[in-house]
Amino acid sequence: MRRAQVMMIAVAVLAAACDAAINHIIGIAGSGNTATHLAFTVQPSTTTAGLVITPAVVVVAQNSSGNADTTYSNSVTVAIGANPGGGTLSGTSTVTASRGVASFSNLSITNAATGYTLIAAAPLLTSATSATFNITP
Repeated sequence: MRRAQVMMIAVAVLAAACDAAINHIIGIAGSGNTATHLAFTVQPSTTTAGLVITPAVVVVAQNSSGNADTTYSNSVTVAIGANPGGGTLSGTSTVTASRGVASFSNLSITNAATGYTLIAAAPLLTSATSATFNITP
């Protein structure tokens, strides 16, 4: 190869690497391993009104391939989605993800009903809705 061709290839490779690094730093959705959405990996389970939901609810920041973005460390918030019993969510509802994982270990809901859901949200990511679960009297 001629020197000019080698230089052009090197510049193209460097430009692509810089673009990927910038996209990762600013969190552009869909770029490589950067998180694009949230997913519940441990769903909320049926529990008694006012008691802590166990096991802890876990939400993961995932890339477009469904893999965890282990560099993600922003805040993730959960809230009640479907609220058939008019319950109130108690506990720490916003946590900082560590290596892309946000664990909610002390959530509870006050009122019994069938068919609650939780919604997880974080800046620049598509939110997630949990599977339905029940709160018993």
